Amino acid sequence: MTTTHRKLGAALLVAASSMALATSAFAGEAEDALVAKVVAAYGGDRLTNMRSIRIQDNYKNAFPGQGYTSGYVEFTPLKQDAQLDLAGQRGSVEGWSTNFNFTFNTRTVSVDEDIVAVNYNANTYQPGAGADYYAAYGAVIRVTDTLLAYELSKQTENVEHNGSSTYLGRPHELITFTMPSSPPVTLHVDAESGLISKMTRATGFGALSYQFGNHTTANGVGYASSFEFYVGSDVNILTLSRDISVNNVRSNVFQIDRGIAEEPTRIDTSEMTVDEVSEGVHLAGTGNAYTAFIDAGDHIIGVGGYAGLADRFTAYKEAAGHDKPLRYQIATHHHTDHLGGMADAFALGAIFVTPANAVANVNTAAGEEIPEERIQIIDGKMTLGPVEVYDISTNHAESYALAYIPGAKAAFQADHYNGNYADAPSLAGTSSVSIKNAIDDLNIDVDVLLSAHGRKASSWEDFEAAVAAYDPRPCASGRAICRGVSY
Repeated sequence: MTTTHRKLGAALLVAASSMALATSAFAGEAEDALVAKVVAAYGGDRLTNMRSIRIQDNYKNAFPGQGYTSGYVEFTPLKQDAQLDLAGQRGSVEGWSTNFNFTFNTRTVSVDEDIVAVNYNANTYQPGAGADYYAAYGAVIRVTDTLLAYELSKQTENVEHNGSSTYLGRPHELITFTMPSSPPVTLHVDAESGLISKMTRATGFGALSYQFGNHTTANGVGYASSFEFYVGSDVNILTLSRDISVNNVRSNVFQIDRGIAEEPTRIDTSEMTVDEVSEGVHLAGTGNAYTAFIDAGDHIIGVGGYAGLADRFTAYKEAAGHDKPLRYQIATHHHTDHLGGMADAFALGAIFVTPANAVANVNTAAGEEIPEERIQIIDGKMTLGPVEVYDISTNHAESYALAYIPGAKAAFQADHYNGNYADAPSLAGTSSVSIKNAIDDLNIDVDVLLSAHGRKASSWEDFEAAVAAYDPRPCASGRAICRGVSY
């Protein structure tokens, strides 16, 4: 092939239609032409020569399957201030959000050779928030079309043209490429303008869709001023405002603030453990997924339904030295993440004990319609041998199953308080206050608080101290990202 033919092919590919791109015999030239078109649309040399970028976002964050009510989605505010040193591959990403459970104000920041997570609610930091630049800040890159275009220009050897499609009634070309520490992503590039309208990728959570619109420029660099993020067909993030600035990130942002101390030692949750809370009561799990198993004589009662329930039950039986069946599985509430183990419970033959508003989600999680005789609805209070189950309302869920074991003076809850530290109370949130009030109203005697999200059996004294120290202000840190908010 002559140089003249190559130049002619490239010129046609840059200027002409999707059909030419899809049918071109010169595969490498098709990709090169598409990359060139995207880069030109986002500012050309101004894009590729960026030294740093700052993206300030004001979002509404949705919680499909995680809201207070069952059946529709609530939105909560979310702000993010991302500052990236592109040349030095350093980042500082601060986030603030408040919802019916907790107020979060955190920052992931590169400090010398390390990446740390700062928690401004607790005034502590934790080492190891990400293994490297792309692992720590890849999420920011994926939600910013400017950074996707920038990375595309740097990853040309990984680019593949994947045909054409129509999006919002306009022809688009599909480009797939891979960034470090990220699965392949597919850009939907407007065939006329070269701007990125959408990015898609597949994950274990399902298909993810990142949608970009209302493109404008800052310092000659293009960006989408609106952004929406979908998990499957469920909206997760809606943009209220987005602003970017180029080449004005200062080096002094890449440090830990004064007055921030390293957080207390965390409980080790790296391996499967089975801890005896009291006689006949064990807590089994790993990571952030734990189940309490209560011996009821000739059978076992489980509470805590995260995915991996069967593995936790097997580990429990081996540690306890018996093979008693799982007769009851208590589903604490309707949130889908806490129902990931329901298929395991169904296969183990368990009867499901649940608030009424969680039945539909329990059926879905079990993978089939559960027979009527295998579901028991909690009506105020239910007693299952050594376990009392109360249907309470907290600010986390309108209907919630609190499991109480009087013989151990232990209560099991999920999402209201986690015992993370070996020798210190964890930080309380709004939901911690809410469940403490609900337990006080029940007038039950609790010495130990168990969690679906942590190994530690927290003393009631530690829990009370954490609740007493809770600061309900939405901007307790006083930082710029949340000053003036009134949520």
